[in-house]
Amino acid sequence: MGVTQGFLSHTRPGGGLPSSSAASSPAEEPGDGEGAALAMSLYRNSVWFVKGLRHYCRSGYESASKHFVPEDLEVDVTGRHFMVTGGNSGIGKAAAKEIARRGGLVHLVCRNKDRAEEAKKEITTETANQNVFIHILDMSDPKGIWEFAERFKNEHRLNVLVNNVGCMVNQRELTKDGLEKNFATNTLGTYILTTALLPLLEREDDPRVITVSSGGMLVQKLDVSNLQSENVAFDGTMVYAQNKRQQVVMTEQWAKAHPSVHFSSMHPGWADTPVRSSMPDFYEKMKNRLRTEDQGADTVVWLAVSREAGKQASGQFFQDRQPVPTHLPLAQTKSSPGDEEKLMQFLEELSQKFKPR
Repeated sequence: MGVTQGFLSHTRPGGGLPSSSAASSPAEEPGDGEGAALAMSLYRNSVWFVKGLRHYCRSGYESASKHFVPEDLEVDVTGRHFMVTGGNSGIGKAAAKEIARRGGLVHLVCRNKDRAEEAKKEITTETANQNVFIHILDMSDPKGIWEFAERFKNEHRLNVLVNNVGCMVNQRELTKDGLEKNFATNTLGTYILTTALLPLLEREDDPRVITVSSGGMLVQKLDVSNLQSENVAFDGTMVYAQNKRQQVVMTEQWAKAHPSVHFSSMHPGWADTPVRSSMPDFYEKMKNRLRTEDQGADTVVWLAVSREAGKQASGQFFQDRQPVPTHLPLAQTKSSPGDEEKLMQFLEELSQKFKPR
């Protein structure tokens, strides 16, 4: 649902956007730098929130859907294999269900076995597609992800990977490996799973990778100096938004490095999903305007199964079946090619530390 709680309920404009993400420079006096950061934070969040009210709510989806081509989703994907992380609830489950309804073989990657079993039963019952399989995996565990991917490559095929799982922890929490939990799940986990499965994807016809990001990333500039949120006061909504910016950058970089695979990231809009528990104030204020889970999942399904999506340029960011800009006007969130390379290099080096030898 983005970072609206930071706009609505935090005392600092923009939920305390880290100064490294705003328009300050090392040469400025501390007071000037803080003022510039605060002003840019307020500008970004204000523009983004107004944009969200117009485009991200249920009314935005209803308006956009008038231009959808129904035939895009009138497809039979029998014989194609899909993986959906976080597929036991929310947008992940809704997307998995629609893929299964069109004949796809679906692998649900979930952390909780009981909830995964419930989701599988619901999907198979509603779609009459029995080709739904469960894999239990904690996406904040980098070594576990490597081991899972190696097993999966030896046993299965894969045409489409949907990186849907997301984490928003509002207090700084470390995993057993000493990694900040949001970063470990949203960024490093997504990086390792995608990287590890690329050889499998590249064997198939029309391989695709879809990463469910968030429009909240529009208020963040890539900050490679603070990837694990150690250098500023911790703000879970802004950390989440930074992770989502990292996912968009990763998607763009993967598209350049792997031209045989179609990569995309997307914003589902402000949808009524289980992340509501992490943003209770936002949910209470906006609950009557939120998209349904199916509406939030629509573009995921379109990117995963439609022929039209495959004709789009790889590496783009989508909303309501259309590529959209990855930066707000005048928001100064564009990162340098050097910083984007640093992100990918850091993730590669960190991921290798957990790769089984």
